[in-house]
Amino acid sequence: MRRPRRIVRACVVSRGLSAAIATSLVAAGVSAGVAAAESTESGGCPGLIALGVQGTGESAPDADARTDTGFLGDNVLTPLMVRAAGKADRLYVAYPAGFGGATSGSSEPYSESVATGLKNLRELATDQLSRCPTSYLAIVGYSQGAHVASMFAQEVGRGGGSVPADRVAAVALFADPTRNPNAPLFPGAPGRNVPDAAPGTSGDAVRSVTPMSEATATGGGIGPERDVATDFGSLTGRVASWCTTGDLACDAPSGAPILRVVTNLVGQSDLSDPLKALQSVSEALAFTAFKTAVTVTDEDVTGTSLASLSLNPKKSLSERVAEASDPRTTVDTDATIRALFKVATIGLNAVTTLAQTLLTPANITELVSAGLANPGAAIALFGQKLAAAVPEVMPPATTSRLVQQAFTAVEQNVTDNKELLDLATWTKFSDTVARHVSYQTTPTDSGTTATAATVEWLTAVAEDIAASHGGDAR
Repeated sequence: MRRPRRIVRACVVSRGLSAAIATSLVAAGVSAGVAAAESTESGGCPGLIALGVQGTGESAPDADARTDTGFLGDNVLTPLMVRAAGKADRLYVAYPAGFGGATSGSSEPYSESVATGLKNLRELATDQLSRCPTSYLAIVGYSQGAHVASMFAQEVGRGGGSVPADRVAAVALFADPTRNPNAPLFPGAPGRNVPDAAPGTSGDAVRSVTPMSEATATGGGIGPERDVATDFGSLTGRVASWCTTGDLACDAPSGAPILRVVTNLVGQSDLSDPLKALQSVSEALAFTAFKTAVTVTDEDVTGTSLASLSLNPKKSLSERVAEASDPRTTVDTDATIRALFKVATIGLNAVTTLAQTLLTPANITELVSAGLANPGAAIALFGQKLAAAVPEVMPPATTSRLVQQAFTAVEQNVTDNKELLDLATWTKFSDTVARHVSYQTTPTDSGTTATAATVEWLTAVAEDIAASHGGDAR
C-alpha cells in the first residue's frame, strides 16, 4: 500500500522553543544522521546494515537503494540513522512491490513480486556481507515486504539461507502475511518481551530497551499456508512480528480458508485491466480446480468400483482448494497417474458389472426376438433391462452412503469457514485499512508505538555491535 508523502512533524521540545526552531532541529538531525550513514558507503563498514523491504506500491525494480521513502523510510530507517549515526547504515531492496496492477506501480502479480523481492534481498544481503564481512544485518519489512523478509528469515534460521544466521542481528516485521495464527510478538518465543542480543555481542544495550509487548492478534497472515512461520529456527528470539488486531494482512480469521483461496487467486493474477483480470483469474481458477480434483481423487476417494466407492476426506474441501490455489503447488505426476488410474478402474469395473448383468444369454435372446418382431419394442425392452441392472452397479446402500458423506463434507466446509458468517468478524475488519497503517501511531501495550520500539531496539543493537568492536566494525 502506497504511503503518503512524508510530512515532517516538528515536536515541541520545550515551551520556549518555537515550531520553526523545532522543525530546523529535526531537519538538521535527519541530515546529520543520513550524512554519517552515507560516509560509511565510500570507505568504512558500519557495525549494523539495515535492509528495508517496502510494502506494496512503495518500491520498484529500479528504486534507489538509498532513497528514504514509504512506511519504513518515514518511520523506521530514517529515525534509526539519526539515533545511531555513524554506527548503522540502511539500504532498501529494489523489487516490483506489485499487486497485479491493482495499485499504482508495477503490474506484476503479488506472488511473482514476492519471489523477485526474496531473490533481490538474498543478493543484497550477500553483497553487503561480502563487502563488510564483520558487519551485522538487520532485516526490516512492511506488509508485502514483511512477507519477503519473513521468507528470508525462515531460510536463514533453518540454515539454508544466503547468509549465516550469526550475521543477522535482528528482524522486524510489520503486518506480516506469513504470521502464524495467535503468534506472540516474538514468534516461537512466547512470553518474551526483550529480544535476544546479536551473536558475539554483550547485549547490554539490547537488554536495557523498553520491554516490547502488544495485544496478541488471534488470527494469522493472509498469505499462502506454506509460507506461514511457526518460528524462525536459530533466529527465533531475534525476530519480532508486529501485528495490529484487525489488520487483515496479518490477522485474517483462521476459520476462513476460503479467504486464503481468494487471496491466492488474486495474488497470481494480472488486475491491470478488466479483460486481463478476467482471463488471469479464470486461468488460475481452472488450474486450481484441476489440482484440487487430482488431490481429492488420489487421497480422499477410495474403492475400485461404483459399489465400493467412498469419500473420506483427510482435509476439508476448503483446505484442499486453499493449498491448490497457491501457484507454487505443483501437480504431482505420480498422483495424477494414480487418480486417473483410479477413475479408469472404477469406470471399467462399472462397465464390466453392467455388461455381466445386462448381457446374459437369456437377455440377448429376448432382445433379439423382440427386435425381429418390433425394433421399437426392442429398444424399450433394452431400457428396462438397463434400469434393472443399475442397482447392481451402484446399490442403494452405496448411494445413501455417498449422499451422507457428501453432506458431511459440505457441512465441514461451512464449519471451516464459520468465521466468515459471524457478524463480529466483519465488525473487527471494518477499519482494516486504517489498522494496516497504524504501526507508527497506535500505542502498544508497552506504551510506545511499534515503529518507535523497533527504532529503539535497532539502535541498541548498533550500540552493542560498536561496543564489541571498539566502535569500529572494520
